[in-house]
Amino acid sequence: MPETLQGQARLISEVLEKGICVGCGACVGLCPYMEFVDGSVAVMDTCKVSNGWRCVSLCPRIHGEEGQENDGPIGPFKRILAARTTLPGIQDKVQYGGVVTTSLMFCLDEGLIRAAVLSAPGTRTAPHGIVARDRGRVVSCAGSRYSASGSLSALNLALKQGETGLAVVGLPCQIQAIDRMKEVPDIDIGERIELKIGLFCTWALDHKGLRRYLDEKGVREPISFDIPPPPAEVFLVKTHQAAYQFPLQEIREYIQSGCFLCEDMTAQGADISVGTLEGREGWNTVVIRTQRGEDLVNSMVNKGALEVADYPQEVLSHLMDAAAGKRKKARQMRKKSEEAAP
Repeated sequence: MPETLQGQARLISEVLEKGICVGCGACVGLCPYMEFVDGSVAVMDTCKVSNGWRCVSLCPRIHGEEGQENDGPIGPFKRILAARTTLPGIQDKVQYGGVVTTSLMFCLDEGLIRAAVLSAPGTRTAPHGIVARDRGRVVSCAGSRYSASGSLSALNLALKQGETGLAVVGLPCQIQAIDRMKEVPDIDIGERIELKIGLFCTWALDHKGLRRYLDEKGVREPISFDIPPPPAEVFLVKTHQAAYQFPLQEIREYIQSGCFLCEDMTAQGADISVGTLEGREGWNTVVIRTQRGEDLVNSMVNKGALEVADYPQEVLSHLMDAAAGKRKKARQMRKKSEEAAP
């Protein structure tokens, strides 16, 4: 790549043209010439800033994942818990233990945040970012998307509009981009993000590819997706009319190429990271990473919003192995990609 390429030109050359964009949305809304369109970042016009660099500085696929080498497979943490919601009326609306939804509802009720940047489900269109300001909107975003949502575009818009007291729920790539925002002088992030909730992620799917697959299977307007813990090896899809089950191996064909370069399975830069709990239905794994995350979990437990239990040692071993495996594969893929580059 010529050294003169900067900003949008570099983003196009190193990410978009190589097909490794993961659709985090960090460049969308930051740059007026980038849009998130039906699951993909699209270039709407040529950037007029010849020495632009903000979009490049945030992109998780351009930069390496510094700081993870000595932190262990799942990154730094204070403690790991099993947890599930105790809030009445939402257990049937959330996925697994409902910790993410409960945390956001609790923070809104307690005045700890004013709004949350979330990924809202799509049906025929891709998931997309929204700013949720009340319990109902938070609950409507419960569950896993399994495809890129570009939700950081909603964060960029909220920051431009002067929003404060924000919580952000994001995948590892999105949490990485948010952390880089603090290092960009003309992105006014300050202390305006009160809470970062990270989601465990092995990979995300290309939305258009997944939609084509489901269309071929006769599935219209899915409302939820799920991948049960191993050894299930199935992809579950629900619509308003029926439930479907497909071989996970077929679904893997639609994994975004950029996901294979990601070393972080557990969103290491978050205040708390949340995933499923292998072998215990209806519970979440909660990795508490910061004092802010510790204070929040303690407060929810003390006020009866969350039930917690000791984390099984054998499950922790599996989690460590899985995270280490993802890191190893990503580094191998990155090395192979660099060796193949002209």
